[in-house]
Amino acid sequence: MSVRVTARSAELFGGLVAPRVEPGAESSGSEWMRFLRDRVREKHIDATQVITVYVPDPHGTVNAVVAVPVDSPGDVAVGDVFVSVPTGVFAVFTPSGALADPIEDVWAQVDECVSAGSIFRAYKEEVEVVTNTGEVELFISIVL
Repeated sequence: MSVRVTARSAELFGGLVAPRVEPGAESSGSEWMRFLRDRVREKHIDATQVITVYVPDPHGTVNAVVAVPVDSPGDVAVGDVFVSVPTGVFAVFTPSGALADPIEDVWAQVDECVSAGSIFRAYKEEVEVVTNTGEVELFISIVL
């Protein structure tokens, strides 16, 4: 297992929405999410990574914003949405190599840590980073 705890500064992202998703390997690795990542890469050719921000609402629904970092709302492309991820404390997961798919690997580690009581999820914004070379980092909001 490859996990560490870190503080993450507030960040703003602009991109495309996938409504009502269940955060995890199944939705993240789905054809729909891969399609959205490809569209974001096409719009932002110079981007080295595509970020998926899982945003919960007060009713328990989670929406995903597949995006790139932006400096201000004015930098968001017409037709896209933006989301602000506040400063917070996150458990950071990187693939351990236990599974062939790096996205499945990091989400499996999250499930394992939660089941073992090693981390307590805050169920706030969570950030999945996928680079153009296929590297993955998953930031899960936690309660200390």
